[in-house]
Amino acid sequence: MIARTSLVVLVAVALVGTGRAWSQTPPPDAPATDSSAPAPVPPPAPPAPPMEASAPMAPGEPPAIAASAPPAPYPPTASFKNDIGNGSTLKVGLLLQPQFQSLGSTALDGNSYNLFIRRTRLLVAGTLFGAFEYFFDTDYPNLFLAANEGPTALAAATTTKATPGMNIQDAFITWKALGDMVKVDAGYMLPPMAHNAVQGAGTLYSWDYFGFSFLSTANTLLGSAASPVGRDLGVQLRGLVLDGHIEYRLGLFQGVRTPETPSAVGDAATTVGSNNFFRATGRVQINLLDAEPGFFYAGTYLGKKKILSLGLSGDTQSSYHYFAGDLFADLPLGPGVFTAQVDVAHWTGGTFIALAKETAVMGEAGYNFDAVHVSPIVRVEHLWGGTSPGGTTSVDQTRAGGGLAFWPYGHTSNLKAFYTRTTETGGVHAANQFNLQWQLYFL
Repeated sequence: MIARTSLVVLVAVALVGTGRAWSQTPPPDAPATDSSAPAPVPPPAPPAPPMEASAPMAPGEPPAIAASAPPAPYPPTASFKNDIGNGSTLKVGLLLQPQFQSLGSTALDGNSYNLFIRRTRLLVAGTLFGAFEYFFDTDYPNLFLAANEGPTALAAATTTKATPGMNIQDAFITWKALGDMVKVDAGYMLPPMAHNAVQGAGTLYSWDYFGFSFLSTANTLLGSAASPVGRDLGVQLRGLVLDGHIEYRLGLFQGVRTPETPSAVGDAATTVGSNNFFRATGRVQINLLDAEPGFFYAGTYLGKKKILSLGLSGDTQSSYHYFAGDLFADLPLGPGVFTAQVDVAHWTGGTFIALAKETAVMGEAGYNFDAVHVSPIVRVEHLWGGTSPGGTTSVDQTRAGGGLAFWPYGHTSNLKAFYTRTTETGGVHAANQFNLQWQLYFL
């Protein structure tokens, strides 16, 4: 284990060193139109002009001090955008996150090692006539990540790698009814939960979302055939008022659709299914400085915005309830950018869905040094709770760790290395996790 861990650390150091050199290398010149033609001989350089004599200093005047060099700027964001006029645009993008992972278990001994692609997404977005926006992306998460199943009384242990197959990740349209003041979103999207749960995967601060951000609707709790990763289908109003200092989001979503009743084995149904009311979700965010007008928030704006916000969210359907509060700061400070986020969420499935009564505190903080584009980041999460009225009991789990993010090309291309230690009440021992992820993202 020590030898393997040492090898991983050496590889990470080598990649970071290569990345720093890469970030200082200018992009290659455009290829010549005719490679067979000889290169023209450049004319001789003109002689340097004579050096002007410096003006004499006044008595007692201190010598001039050269100004310090400004921080290394980020390269411009890559975008494949086609502007066809009439307020209509088309953008095509890609998100790839190749990753190495070493993952332990709180119940079993040892670590599993995988090379896989955390996210593989094709993205399409744009505007129509200046009044409508659209966004669509696909994903195959965890491509070739091995899933291990232990032995049972009827079957031996198995290991299966996730193989290709694309899912629709998001698909929604937006009508800008009154510019940024009133927008209407309709389609398959992230409901307005806590800040981290509405962030875009390509602009996260750490290597991934908080571990508990989507736990209240995880896997197939809402009756889907596969995990929607926090998404739901519905319609939402959102906008910015008071000069962008207040943001609101309010939506109705499918949520859980009830079966035909009576629904017990052997009964004959007399009432149609899916006749229950929808899931209602809302969010209010107070922006003390700059606003976040896009549908997706960012985990950091890398100094392009000054963000200090406080958010409150609520989500309910029948006896399922969710409440959350969050604080987000992303501020240029000194020779870099300070970023911190704390989300606190509480939920219960009641008797409606099989979800425990739980509370989660999730936080991350770091500082991006502009001169080297490196952010040391710490991250802590804690989940605890009890038993819901439906009989589902919570676990008590803590995840703590940190790492480095290297941003040579901002969110377009970066490298992140993070360590996490997980402890759980009743677990045999703690679990160690290490992730090394390279990202390529543009839209």
